[in-house]
Amino acid sequence: LAGVLTPTSGRGRIDGHDLADAPRLAHACLGWLPEGAPARSELRVDEYLYFRARLFGAPRSGVARVMGQCGLEEVRRRVIGCLSRGFRQRVALAAALVHDPAALMLDEPSTGLDPVQQRAFRALIQELAEDRAILFSTHQLGDALGLCDDLLIIGNGCLRANQSVQALREESREGGMLILESKGIDPDILTADIAECQLISATSLEDGWIRWECDASDRIRERLATDIASGGGVLRSLERSHASLESWVQRILGGEAA
Repeated sequence: LAGVLTPTSGRGRIDGHDLADAPRLAHACLGWLPEGAPARSELRVDEYLYFRARLFGAPRSGVARVMGQCGLEEVRRRVIGCLSRGFRQRVALAAALVHDPAALMLDEPSTGLDPVQQRAFRALIQELAEDRAILFSTHQLGDALGLCDDLLIIGNGCLRANQSVQALREESREGGMLILESKGIDPDILTADIAECQLISATSLEDGWIRWECDASDRIRERLATDIASGGGVLRSLERSHASLESWVQRILGGEAA
């Protein structure tokens, strides 16, 4: 899609432009952030972005726009090679956005970022997705589930599954584990009276809290919360494990590389 390799078969279109018949028009509609966030390390941030804008014939005003979007104003005169990994990632993303493309393609965008940088980067991607199509590859299932509308699984070079994340979540509601943290009540006694709930494990935490997992559907979440309260207990958290989603991906791949 980015034009680095020539496809062996099939057709591709970006914003209605065929990649084979009108590659320049198609790629003018695409912003691409390769893995590793490459940029000219000897240039200052604004110098590099002005250079990228000229390559696409984009107005200089686009540079100010993307520096604001990507939070680069404070480092605009810094040399790119002296920036942190998080800021270099932001510079590369700004370079992909400077011509205001209709589509954005990201390759492992959160690799190498610390947890704070990852949260900030995800928030930025969600903001950008409001008015453009975004395609990104990742090996992190949490990133895919937290950011994407649709999930495509590729194994051994072949497309193995194509499903909306919402539909996948709906399917997983009937499987996987419910994870609770409570105190003041015995999980064994509580779950013994619920036919649709099987206690899997219970672990003691600090200050009398217990973390327990049960095999149950979302239909009985409300009952669990009600029974804990009526039994004199306190519920601190109740959430669905992603284990079933991870199992689904593993089952699709069958042990192959993704």
